[in-house]
Amino acid sequence: MPDLTGQVCVITGAAGRIGRACVARFLEAGARVIAVDIVQADIEGVPAGDYVKMDQGNPSHLSILTQCLQASNTKHIDVLVNNGASGGNRAPFHEKTLAEYDEVMETNVKGPLFLSQLAIRMHLAQPEADRHELSIVNIASTAGHRATDQASIYSMSKHALIGMTKNVAVEYAALGVRCNSVSPGIMNVPNVQGFSSDQLKAMTSKVPMQRGGKPSEVANVVCFLASAEASYITGTDVLVTGGSTA
Repeated sequence: MPDLTGQVCVITGAAGRIGRACVARFLEAGARVIAVDIVQADIEGVPAGDYVKMDQGNPSHLSILTQCLQASNTKHIDVLVNNGASGGNRAPFHEKTLAEYDEVMETNVKGPLFLSQLAIRMHLAQPEADRHELSIVNIASTAGHRATDQASIYSMSKHALIGMTKNVAVEYAALGVRCNSVSPGIMNVPNVQGFSSDQLKAMTSKVPMQRGGKPSEVANVVCFLASAEASYITGTDVLVTGGSTA
């Protein structure tokens, strides 16, 4: 079992289904979790002082997170999970708007960019002899591997996130930073944005395992990649899809 005892782990999109599953799994592994989301929420096991309400796509909001870290004299982040995301609207490519593009890219690309830069700067500011490993795990999507009907901007953003993962991994590998991504497939959760129940059934029927994934199954992979058990894994995207991408 991955051991994250005493590690400082920042998880964005913490109020969502995968986010909550990651928070629960990381707490189980002994981590101190700083939960980040654009909405205010109560998350079991996370003290009010470790919940940060901020818009991750707005660089001016980074100060809210840094103030939270400074309040507890936290000088480094051990794990950053960039899970917060926007799905945008379902519409043909030619009907996509600049407003949707800006909103999706700010959340899905700029947010992970700003947060990763912050975590890396804090990491490099530590004396080399005392420097802890930094593990960044980006939550991508199968949409980052292939075209996605009526969700072109979302797909573009996830392609970009996987690209960022690889670049960060290579650039900082020798400096104690690992960066990986996880691409979930269809999830077995109600009210998936933009899909009717019939559409979800049709999509699930094409999965070799004949079911959608559970948020906890994604969280297990994220926790493994974040931990020392994955110490030689970086620049990798792990597909959690029940075989649908095989």
